[in-house]
Amino acid sequence: LAAIIIFWNTNQLGKAVQQRRKAGLDCPPELLSHISPLGWAHILLTGKYRWPKS
Repeated sequence: LAAIIIFWNTNQLGKAVQQRRKAGLDCPPELLSHISPLGWAHILLTGKYRWPKS
């Protein structure tokens, strides 16, 4: 499951970079290294989401 999620995220990030470059916007490699899908802190494989009560 994790491999599928990483693949999907990588694919979508690649599409976003291509669109930015077609629009004439820069995508420096230094910035791309900060959005690697391998960090995936936003993905919870357990399905347990805890929202702050405010």
